[in-house]
Amino acid sequence: MEEVKSKEEEEGDGGGGGAENYDSDSSSTSSASPASSSGESESNNSDDNSVSSFDDDLLLDNDDDNDNDDDDDEALDPYDEENLPNFACRYCGIYDPASVVKCVETKKYFCNGPCPSGGASSHIVHHLVRSRSNQVQLHPESPLGDTVLECYHCGCKNVFMLGFVPASSSSVVVLLCRVCVETVPALKDMEWELAQWHPLIQDRKFLPWLVKVPSDRTVLQCAREVTQAQIVKLEELWAKNNPDARFADLNALEENDLLEEKFSETLLQYEDGYHYQNILAPLVKLEADYDKQMKESLSEEGISVRWEKSLTGKHVAIFHFGRADVAAESRIMVGDELRLKTLTGCWEGVGYVKNIIDGELELELRTSLNNVPDNITEDYVVEYIWKSTSFDRMQNALKTFAVDDTSVTGYIYHMLLGHAVEEQRIALNASPDFEVKGLPALNESQEQAVSSVLQRPLSLIQGPPGTGKTVTSANLVFQLTKQNMGQVLVTAPSNVAVDQLTEKIAATGLRVVRLASKTREQTSSSVDHLCLHVMTPLAAGDEFRKLQRLKDEIGDLSEKDQKKYRALRCKLLE
Repeated sequence: MEEVKSKEEEEGDGGGGGAENYDSDSSSTSSASPASSSGESESNNSDDNSVSSFDDDLLLDNDDDNDNDDDDDEALDPYDEENLPNFACRYCGIYDPASVVKCVETKKYFCNGPCPSGGASSHIVHHLVRSRSNQVQLHPESPLGDTVLECYHCGCKNVFMLGFVPASSSSVVVLLCRVCVETVPALKDMEWELAQWHPLIQDRKFLPWLVKVPSDRTVLQCAREVTQAQIVKLEELWAKNNPDARFADLNALEENDLLEEKFSETLLQYEDGYHYQNILAPLVKLEADYDKQMKESLSEEGISVRWEKSLTGKHVAIFHFGRADVAAESRIMVGDELRLKTLTGCWEGVGYVKNIIDGELELELRTSLNNVPDNITEDYVVEYIWKSTSFDRMQNALKTFAVDDTSVTGYIYHMLLGHAVEEQRIALNASPDFEVKGLPALNESQEQAVSSVLQRPLSLIQGPPGTGKTVTSANLVFQLTKQNMGQVLVTAPSNVAVDQLTEKIAATGLRVVRLASKTREQTSSSVDHLCLHVMTPLAAGDEFRKLQRLKDEIGDLSEKDQKKYRALRCKLLE
């Protein structure tokens, strides 16, 4: 491979602006080509805006070379993990350098082959999703060398956001993230076909010219048989307390009968609501148990606390987490319950997170305890208290669905059960105009999705992170309002998702009201001006505005003022 300058070298020489290239010893890459035919790597460094390329034969046709190598060398036993190279796929054991990718966050290698049982995701993509990771590094002996994929313009390394665009002047491509393609006008001046941007991950696999998909012969010779349940168990072991667990460790667990119980497989068709509940309810419980175990395992010792008191006389503990991973993994938010106790165990109290400012948490204890050790400020332990609310709602919904077949419309009932039903079409009042002011233009597949959803009573849109589901949803809401179907209720599984949707929909010019829970009202966001609890005081009388201003400035109200505040607010909402 012809050696070329890396991005850092170009900047050091006073150059810059072009898509960079890397030799096999470089650390990250932002361009590659699937479309050259010379048989060797080639580069074009004639000016600052140079773009280097890797040819198609090198990236695609090297399958033959690797297969020949497999024939020449005796294949290693995929079950003998001690003798496998450290870059072998941690799921199946495949060790072809062109087919494996390293997860930067977990430092584990995985191949681009499909998951078992007909799963659509490749092993590396499945691991990235399960481990909540998004950065990858290619193998040093791969055609692109030891490189971390990143956006050429902004340096974003989130592979779910990355894609490539071809340069119009030569057979090369440039790696760019979706955000830069949609929001950076300067890129339009480059000789790049931005309209032809495509994600690096398609059909839940990396593009084969970037990471080779193992051939059937390679899988047969070099891969061990692994089930989906074993993959799930491996991920659980890595996430809990054994990041170095290997496939052989699963055999030991099976021998000791410690593997999780078998569950009935989900079906394409169910007899009735009871059958549906019997299959899905145990899976919801399994997910709840895992979530509880993960959350309750997150704790930190040696916390320094500053004590204050609220207007109602309750103790407020103010502290930072020393370890960033505790707060990040638990996703602590306002309203969450935490347990605070001394390291010696002589005292403990439970409270809810009242506020989070610059990473500093304010924990208000539930009751005004007399024995709170507010004279002690060091060596506290903080533990997360898991709540089952979300999972209880899932179970209750399944139960209602089973015992009351009129809880949803007949059409939705039979659709969820997978029964054959006559397709229903909703007549449109007008053909949708997909160009919506304030939103990025939709691509062809997104337009088809919006058009299809508008004509059906029940739809499902799927796509990996970074494929534009939020923008598509905002466009869909805009189209629904233009069909004169009445008000549109938009929900999402998290507050962050609701805020993002609110922001996108408001950008279209529609009137949007964001509803938030009481505990969420204390958290500031980019859509505060659209929240009901902020909009209500603006339309209220002087007395309510005074109480609201006092609440905002002090952060709390006396018990008497709080009752008056709630009464006035309820009156405004009537």
